[in-house]
Amino acid sequence: MATTSGVTTIGNRTIFFGGASGIDTSSLVTAAYNAKKLESDNLQTKISKNTAKIAGYSQLQSLSQAIQTSLTNIKKDYSILATNSSVFSARTGSLTSSSSTSPQSLVNVSIDPGTDLGIYELEVVDKAQAHKVMGSSATTDPTAALGYTGGFDIGLTGSTASNINVTSGMSLNDLADAINAQKDTTGVGASVLKTSSSGYALILTGTQTNKDINVTNITGTDVLQSLGVLDNGGGFVNEIQQAQGAQIILNGTPITRDDNDFSDVIDGVNLTIKNAEPGTTLTLNVENDTSQIEDKIKSFVDAYNAFRDFITTNQKVTDGAVADDAVLFGDFTMKNLSGDIQSLLAGNYNSSSSTVQTLRDIGITIDGDNHLVIDSAKLGDALADHFDEVANLFQTNTSSDNSNFRMSANTSRMNSASFTLDITYSGGAITSVSVGGDSSLFDISGAQIKGKTGTAYEGMTFAYVGTTSTSVNFSMTQGLGDLINNRLNLDSDIVTGGLQSLKASLDSQNTQMESRSTRVLERAEDYRQKLIDKYAAFESRMAQAQTILAQIQAIVNSQNNKN
Repeated sequence: MATTSGVTTIGNRTIFFGGASGIDTSSLVTAAYNAKKLESDNLQTKISKNTAKIAGYSQLQSLSQAIQTSLTNIKKDYSILATNSSVFSARTGSLTSSSSTSPQSLVNVSIDPGTDLGIYELEVVDKAQAHKVMGSSATTDPTAALGYTGGFDIGLTGSTASNINVTSGMSLNDLADAINAQKDTTGVGASVLKTSSSGYALILTGTQTNKDINVTNITGTDVLQSLGVLDNGGGFVNEIQQAQGAQIILNGTPITRDDNDFSDVIDGVNLTIKNAEPGTTLTLNVENDTSQIEDKIKSFVDAYNAFRDFITTNQKVTDGAVADDAVLFGDFTMKNLSGDIQSLLAGNYNSSSSTVQTLRDIGITIDGDNHLVIDSAKLGDALADHFDEVANLFQTNTSSDNSNFRMSANTSRMNSASFTLDITYSGGAITSVSVGGDSSLFDISGAQIKGKTGTAYEGMTFAYVGTTSTSVNFSMTQGLGDLINNRLNLDSDIVTGGLQSLKASLDSQNTQMESRSTRVLERAEDYRQKLIDKYAAFESRMAQAQTILAQIQAIVNSQNNKN
């Protein structure tokens, strides 16, 4: 041991070492302390590795969920509103005009998902209008009292009329306000318009199209006649817009409405008239929205490629050693999940007679980096020529022979299934469901029938809203979207998924190891303090001994000098 002396800080204490003994006691203390805390160091190394794996699992979980999100509108939707969310039900429309007039200036068109495809010819003959009349410029100051007294009932044809009471102190503005106060009941609104540099007129406007304004039960001063709205016979002096309904000719058939809404003439097509132009024919072509489908498929491809990059990173070996960022290298869950998804991507779907059976058939292939790549031209051709087969490649097909029965959820992983469910209904409820005479395969909750865990029907949920016992023949062929989503869900689900369980297990291990590490460090620190005290006492005794030795030596030297 080399002899030295000095001052150092160990832990939270500053000590002198080797002053008397010449021994580097600080190194002895540090070496002993490090030996005592070695177990803690090993535990912290394991905790760091676990923490890295937890982060890796979280990233794998997020990337898996991103794929599931990208599949939301591509896979089968089992909800009641299924046709409203599937991208393959999305529709678009092209609208052309036989003249130079822009078709968008004549009609507004929107198309609901799932609308039948077709071509329609439309001519807008008349636009629906509200009745509008105007008085003469009867006053130069709309805020001055008119001096008229009396009243009248006003309303639209078919609506409730209300009485307007006019007093001598009311101005033209006041009269308009009084009429507007009853507008919700009468359907007639009023406004004041400055028609010249010195004149103001009253305007009456119906709030509904194709309904005339009616004025009856006039009492006192005929206020509206005085304002030039009515003539001596009770008729309107100046009808600036007559009430009329709308008329279109659809595929050669004249159709009329009181308003401009023709959304009930073609199922799923919301059609509103903006302007009329007789003689101009509009052609509406209701088509599949293939551009939206292509965008959704691209989103899926992008999400998968990000997932694939993560797998590649965690399988990387550099110069014969596992790369530092490959925190899940050799992980069984990651490897199993990746392999299953790749197998599904390489699978065959649809019937053997279909033109579209694989992703390759629609222009999606795998490159040298295991990325999915899209041949946009081939995908576009497949959607144009084999639309239903492309949809069936991604979406599950289900069928049953009972309109009161449907599949309401599906997380199963079987490619296809076909079976008969015997449903017993008694006392206002489903009492039994069996397949092949086995009634232990399903759980029943109200109208819901759910396959039990561990059976072939696990992951399948059905709804039966009938009120009689029946047998239902059901068949299912799963699409790629459902199969990938369901496989990912086994690991990605934030409650029941395998990755969540692994993270929870590692978290638990870390908690236990942190507790153990803390105890080891506490014991090591206690041992270090005892060593510091021990060596301090040793140095003190050595110093005392050296002092005594020096005194003895001095006495001896003194005696020798006397002799």
